[in-house]
Amino acid sequence: MTYLVAIFIYLFVLAGIGIYKSRQVKTQEDFTVAGRTLSPWIMVCTMLAVWIGTGSIVGNAGKTYQVGMSALWLPCGTFIGMILLSFIATRARNIEALTVPEIIGRRFGGQARILAVVALIVAYMVIVSYQFNAGGMVLEVIAGQKDKVTLSTGSLLTKRQVRKGYFRYEPPADWMGAAHIGFDARDKSTGQWSGGAERFTVLVVPSARIIGVKEALEAARNEASIAPLVEAVGSLDVIGAAEIEGLDNLDNVVAIKQNTITRITITGHGEGFAGNEQIFRLAGPPKTGNAYLHEPKLTSEKATIIAAVFIVAYTMLAGLMSLAFADVVTGTVIMGTLLIAFPIALIKAGGISGMEAAFAEMADRPDHMRMLGVWGAVDYINFCLPVFLLVLGDANQYQRIFASRNAKGARTAVIIMIFVALIIEELIIAEAWFASSLIPDPENGRFVLIYAARHFMPLALGLLFMITVVGIIISTADSFLLVPATTFIKDVYQAHINPKAPEKKIVFMSRLMVLTFGVIAWLISLAFAESTTVFEKSLYAFTVYGSAITPCLVAALFWKGATKAGAISSILAGTVTTLLWGEVLKDRLPAHVARLDAVLPAITLSVVCLIVVSLLTRNPQLTGGDS
Repeated sequence: MTYLVAIFIYLFVLAGIGIYKSRQVKTQEDFTVAGRTLSPWIMVCTMLAVWIGTGSIVGNAGKTYQVGMSALWLPCGTFIGMILLSFIATRARNIEALTVPEIIGRRFGGQARILAVVALIVAYMVIVSYQFNAGGMVLEVIAGQKDKVTLSTGSLLTKRQVRKGYFRYEPPADWMGAAHIGFDARDKSTGQWSGGAERFTVLVVPSARIIGVKEALEAARNEASIAPLVEAVGSLDVIGAAEIEGLDNLDNVVAIKQNTITRITITGHGEGFAGNEQIFRLAGPPKTGNAYLHEPKLTSEKATIIAAVFIVAYTMLAGLMSLAFADVVTGTVIMGTLLIAFPIALIKAGGISGMEAAFAEMADRPDHMRMLGVWGAVDYINFCLPVFLLVLGDANQYQRIFASRNAKGARTAVIIMIFVALIIEELIIAEAWFASSLIPDPENGRFVLIYAARHFMPLALGLLFMITVVGIIISTADSFLLVPATTFIKDVYQAHINPKAPEKKIVFMSRLMVLTFGVIAWLISLAFAESTTVFEKSLYAFTVYGSAITPCLVAALFWKGATKAGAISSILAGTVTTLLWGEVLKDRLPAHVARLDAVLPAITLSVVCLIVVSLLTRNPQLTGGDS
């Protein structure tokens, strides 16, 4: 409750800032670019607060828990992108625009402008959606969990409890072997129970063998044959081949190392059920260990709604006018908290030697103390290129640049951001790395920094850290929600629907669009809640935006030879390639090509189309542009 009280106090303070600043919003420029009044220091704080978002504090930290020290390479894209952005800032500020599509429209015409709006909205809705999810995650973790409920024969579980992973298994201390859990499922349309109990199998293996057994299980699934798994466990003294004979659904098998728990998510059972089940019934508890239910006090769905409502309401109050000044507090707290937490987290982990010993004992993280040689060229491309492209074209950063008092102040702020953003991102990753050595259980590692703040930091610092996380999520979500709303008003409503709208009407419509896009983002968050990690979602959204918008924007600012046709083909190529790559194209390509995420093919085609089509259509009729 202490953490929740502190966070709600912080939210009330933010609400006060928003209400106060809302009285100063009189014009579109006030709402969209804070009246172009931001000083370099305020710009640095607000650029930092919007950039160091959920993708960093949850996504990069979660990736660090998985890969270890090599995650320190993740900010490379940010660092190089910020360097190049510092050269663009002056020219962008001198244009006196309000949105990125407006710049593209002035140079390449109305069609390119509309396409840029569409690409921006698609990408930013995804980003806002996982900010909502992350806000819900944080509130759920902070609120804590109910007492465990031990399950026995006949215990009923809802579909939600099973799908969310609240159904868990815990082996006895130091025990190893195969634990079988029987279950039935009831079809919600017929009310019939599945015929004959099916089973979920947990293979509890020695820590030193966990990697090999997991690889064998994955191979068995890919080959649709139990043979690789039988061979892997056949060499273990603790599990005999007879214990896993008859496994007809390898999706209902999980391998864990001793002394850890596992979530049990049941899939693919009962002929004809295929997702139509409503209730599960425990038919056979494990003979060894415990099956139990462990639910949160505040469900992720309710927590996400709370986060979404506050974020939308706060953004509607005063737009960038309220965000920028709240970000001064958030940006300052981010820097201070991470600097203080760094030595504390390292000492708590026992220093480098303590971390080495901890990772060696865990056994399933052999590369966590290595910075080099863990990633291949494809990994660097997949992880760093989307971030680099987003930095160069991010409408949030340009909105802050447009809000600067002058071009000189904008460039000064971006130059400072080069180093501040790098330091803060590296601190987040380093502290997640330290903390991961203290968290052997992946269940707690999903939110490594949040868990660390609750369990490893002094109360005062933990409270400050939690507030920082919430502030980061709110700032990022507000900013990514504000941009599509103001972009739609400027580039669609004013350009095509009501060009003569008075300032009061424009401010009202801007707030209405914040609400509209907030609802859309929340609906997307429902679909994305369990599908992928925050890290994967962020890279996907960055790729959509970076491959579609960034080449066209840079060309609008620096290449006089670019044409309307080139810009339009570039935006379409980047967007379509990203959307089709994972769902349609990837599975039909050779394995070494399929390892690539969408970013490299998307940006390559986008740039090639921009250059080639521009060269082919280069003439006086196609080099201008109307807005």
